Amino acid sequence: MFRPFLAGVLALATMECFATEWYVEARYDDPAALRRVGGLFTHVTVDEKARVLRVDTDDDGIRLLEQAGMHVSVDMVRTAELRALAAPPGDLRSIPQFACYRTVEETRTDAEALVAAYPELASIESLGPTWERDNGPGAGYDMYALRITRHDTLADNPERPRMVVLASIHAREYAPAELVTRFAEGLLDGYGRDPQATWLVDHVDFRLVLHANPDGRKKAEAGVLWRKNTNTTNGTSCGTPSSNNHAGIDLNRNWPFHWNTAPGGSSGAACNAVYRGPTPASEPETQNLIRYVAGTPGPDGAFVGGALPDRKDDAVTVAAPDDYKGLFFDIHSYAGLVLWPWGDTLTVSPNGEALQTLGRRIAWFNGYTPQRASQLYATDGGTIDLVYGQLGAPAYVMEIGTEFFQPCSSFENTILPVNLQALRFAARTAEAPYRLGKGPDVHSLAVEYAVEPGEDAVIRATIDDTRFRQTSAAQPTFAITSAHAYVGRLPWQTDGGVTAFEPVDGAYNSTQERVMARVPMNGLAPGRHLVYVQGVNASGGGTAGAPDAVYVQVLESGDRIFRDGLEIAPD
Repeated sequence: MFRPFLAGVLALATMECFATEWYVEARYDDPAALRRVGGLFTHVTVDEKARVLRVDTDDDGIRLLEQAGMHVSVDMVRTAELRALAAPPGDLRSIPQFACYRTVEETRTDAEALVAAYPELASIESLGPTWERDNGPGAGYDMYALRITRHDTLADNPERPRMVVLASIHAREYAPAELVTRFAEGLLDGYGRDPQATWLVDHVDFRLVLHANPDGRKKAEAGVLWRKNTNTTNGTSCGTPSSNNHAGIDLNRNWPFHWNTAPGGSSGAACNAVYRGPTPASEPETQNLIRYVAGTPGPDGAFVGGALPDRKDDAVTVAAPDDYKGLFFDIHSYAGLVLWPWGDTLTVSPNGEALQTLGRRIAWFNGYTPQRASQLYATDGGTIDLVYGQLGAPAYVMEIGTEFFQPCSSFENTILPVNLQALRFAARTAEAPYRLGKGPDVHSLAVEYAVEPGEDAVIRATIDDTRFRQTSAAQPTFAITSAHAYVGRLPWQTDGGVTAFEPVDGAYNSTQERVMARVPMNGLAPGRHLVYVQGVNASGGGTAGAPDAVYVQVLESGDRIFRDGLEIAPD
């Protein structure tokens, strides 16, 4: 239910609340109005076709929208929901009204439990203290990352690609931390049972920062719309519990690359929701994250010692090598977006085409809008601009869901499943995201039956170049040209058998092909074996896509064999 702004004020004036926040719709005729106001707000959703901006904001924000020539109305239902969620909390042992989201302490406890349950696959890595912990022993938190990979093979494969994921750097965004924690649990609980989880843990080094702003998150767990960290050095009396304006520094405007470069991309006012801080990387949280993700700069300016390698010769004008290993995600809510650099300029980055292609593939899984970050509104001092601009790593923001305090029903049933798939797909490209994102996906992998020693496994799959979230500028797709199975090894490893698939319809001539192969399993011991499958499309003379894997069960000699419900006598 929408009403004009003044009518909405009168209707809500008698509500018992301490909030000054409204959820509004702002309609505009001139797209330039959108660019003028977009960076002034912390979160907006935009329907460009209908020319509507939606945002939760205060009275001052509404005035800014109207001054830009927009026609503002209040969503009464969403405003009431927003204020109800910000009511004073009760028992803080868990997040009130949101049982699906773990608190900061519960997340840490469960991360440690995963390490205890899977010591050969998981570990906790310390990042350093938060601002509160740095300024008062016993206060605040020690930041950490949950690292997941197969530890006993690291010495033989130290250069395996790293996938770094930050969650909830903005404190009030409940869903990201839970999404990444569930992602970790799925990888570990699926190891040895789920072929995809197994091969990813074997061959990708996951670095997951489950809470990138724990001090602020603790404030938000009390139902406060707290966004920033809790540094009170530059102001202590900002805002109300349900407003956007609180003390602290916006940690996603505090990173030193492209800091304070874009008009409206951040604010120098301490109470503003996008306050960038007094200096670049002023905050302990920012310093911890940069040191962990990128490392520290040497005399030549190149970063060393971080999770992701520095492979960019020039931070602005030169493309990173297309064989770059690893990728980076910063998970936020809300807006339904997949974003990539740059955030502070509409200029396309040197790796812009590859970033766009992979971004559109990722967005196929969650159905979100893929675009350069600056196409939404200007941001400076953000995470992805540093990670891409300084290191050359493919870097993405995913804005998941539809609310800061996302209801558990929509999180569990809609947001969680599709974004787990999106993260899994991204992980499958980690060996070379700029290259593998341009090739076709492989899905619907199936093995017809377990095999006797020396018998061929019949494997079927679909090789698909259409899995893009198409936007107004359509993504080109290409015909499939081939597909191969690799027994016990990834396509880029050297040892192991290779078998070509045949198209079921007799010819490789479509952007989607169902394929089948009889894969020799001779010489393999009884038990389960991973078989990897990868497809190739016609782009660039032949481009391979992200692989996936399936288990083939090799039986013991003399085992009873059933096919189609009938027992087959062994030879």
